Amino acid sequence: MRRSSTFQMLVKSNGFILSAAATAKAMGFGSTDALRFARAGGRLPIKMFLVEGRRGWFAAAEDVAKWLDETTVASRKNASRKAKNTKQKATAE
Repeated sequence: MRRSSTFQMLVKSNGFILSAAATAKAMGFGSTDALRFARAGGRLPIKMFLVEGRRGWFAAAEDVAKWLDETTVASRKNASRKAKNTKQKATAE
C-alpha cells in the first residue's frame, strides 16, 4: 500500500501518533480547545483515542493524512466547478 506524501510528512514531523496539539495544528484548528470542543460535540471527522500511561487525546497520522487528502481533493473539485460556472455565466451574458 502506497502512503501519501501528506502521511509521510506527518509521520516525519510527529510520528505515527499525533498529540492533540499536533492534530489541531494539522487540521487547522485555532487551538487545542477548539479541537476538544469539536471532538466533544461529535463534529470531528477523525477518531481520537486515549493511550494508557499517557496524558491527553491522540490521533493516528494515517487518519489525519487521509482527512487532509480528501478535504484537499474536495476543495479543488469545488473550486474547479465554481470557476467553470463563472466562465459559463460570463460567456452567456
